[in-house]
Amino acid sequence: MRAAAPQTLSLFAASLALVIVSTLPSCYPSKPPAGDSGQDTGPSVGPHPAGWAAAGEHGLAAKLQDLECASCHGLDLLGGSAGRDCDSCHPSGWRTDCTWCHGGVDNSTGAPPLDMDDASTGLSFPEHTAHVGGPRHPAYGCVECHVMPADVLTSGHLFVEDDSAAVAELTFSGGLAATGSYAGSGSCSNIYCHGDGRGAGGTATSGDSYDCGDCHGDAGSARDLSGEHREHIHEGVVCVDCHRDTVSSDTQIATPDNHVNGHVEVAFGESGMSWNGSSCDGQCHGERHSNERW
Repeated sequence: MRAAAPQTLSLFAASLALVIVSTLPSCYPSKPPAGDSGQDTGPSVGPHPAGWAAAGEHGLAAKLQDLECASCHGLDLLGGSAGRDCDSCHPSGWRTDCTWCHGGVDNSTGAPPLDMDDASTGLSFPEHTAHVGGPRHPAYGCVECHVMPADVLTSGHLFVEDDSAAVAELTFSGGLAATGSYAGSGSCSNIYCHGDGRGAGGTATSGDSYDCGDCHGDAGSARDLSGEHREHIHEGVVCVDCHRDTVSSDTQIATPDNHVNGHVEVAFGESGMSWNGSSCDGQCHGERHSNERW
């Protein structure tokens, strides 16, 4: 019996390879996933390519939704048709640990998180750290600008009914700036947190710097302040005279929790003065105040 001709063997091998590939699970990538270096970084994992267990490989592909993890590992990620649950590799608590997936560039708070493509430089919004840590306001939680998921299986977040792959949606409805909107390119509008302290209307853009007068006016721009501020400033009254629990000077926030927190914090330096939320009573700066409204 004669051996098959080399050309015949080549055709047979190609046909066999086609059959093998066509029977692989649907979750097998047809091309290297985003972030795959193409190098052999370890043994293959099930139907996945070599090095797939590395966070920079399957983790990035999951965040960018190059693959649908749940289609093989189950809607609960406990194994599914693949028979390999995510909890068997990831540490306990990973499902509710935001920094496990999003990371943190500056510190362990996770702010600012890595960009969706795992980039740690040239971040889309580096001001995350300033927002969650002050020092001019309370430490804001994620809910101020995002719908915060309970875990990785929360609807609309990554694995379940997420119709905007690799996008960090901004939704202000759960925070202080409930009527705010995001215009893209790091710009927000109609927001309380960068407004005049009397409601929405403020704007802010990533990369810009802000001081007191940029939001609600200060001693140098009293015309932008509310009520009787302008008159008081012209009479020599300074910020700490009426807001001593918030500021220590006209330009220094002493207690961040009392600033941009949704309330007007009034605390007088003069004894005998009182404030009921809309007017004040008592003797101050040489004048008698009786139900003095603002």
